Amino acid sequence: MAERVRRPDPHVSVERDVLVRYLDAWTATVLRSPRGGTYVESGGFAADAFRVFGEFADRLAEHHLEAILVGRATPAGAPAGLVVRTVDDLRDVDVPGPMLAHLDGAWPASLVRGKAHEVLLDTVPGGDHRARLQAAGLGCAVAVDLVADNGSARTLLFATADSRHLTTFKNELWAADEFAGIRYRDPRDAEGTLVDISLTPQLLPLRRALLAELGRRGPATVADLQKFTLLETIYRAEDAAGALSAAVTAGQVTREPEKGRLTARTVLTAVRS
Repeated sequence: MAERVRRPDPHVSVERDVLVRYLDAWTATVLRSPRGGTYVESGGFAADAFRVFGEFADRLAEHHLEAILVGRATPAGAPAGLVVRTVDDLRDVDVPGPMLAHLDGAWPASLVRGKAHEVLLDTVPGGDHRARLQAAGLGCAVAVDLVADNGSARTLLFATADSRHLTTFKNELWAADEFAGIRYRDPRDAEGTLVDISLTPQLLPLRRALLAELGRRGPATVADLQKFTLLETIYRAEDAAGALSAAVTAGQVTREPEKGRLTARTVLTAVRS
């Protein structure tokens, strides 16, 4: 009887895909900076990170790039020019310059307090990690539940102080493998709607969130609502236009001016039921 091949955990597959995609963009950015950068790995993706860094091998000799591995041995495949060191505990990590940390589990607040520090955290649904990261200075954050076909879920949380980097992360989030057996869920969505991974995702949860925001704050410009979308939902800022257009068509909001395409200055008001 042939041995049954064990299928990879879909949560891990999507997390790895998102990490590798964002790490590629992050590495390109820090290698343009005279300060370089430090990558901290406390999960099991060091080999994947080394493959990303290997794509920049021709630039590593002239720029500082360091990888710190927490509680594990150095795997094979580190490209020449990459500085690699190991530590026993996250509390031993002190990075003064740009840093991206991929974390699995608990973390000390001291780790994220620094200029240009960013965190990608894998954790169980719930908890106060987002609030803790924002309190530590990483005010631009997104948490997304990765829900498998069997209903099991993990939460992926990204936090940065730079809204442009949050935009980049969300672009990579929605470009991940749509066939991995994972759907996304916004932890803040009261209805817990599952959304397929797609470059053109279902926007109903976003539409509900935007209507609720308009109900709370009153009239707002499209630009205001795009900022809300970026900072408070799992969606990209540009996704707001489609959700708002649908709300206008459905008579759920009014707009000023009444005609023409929605622009950043268009003012929208929720229709009171």
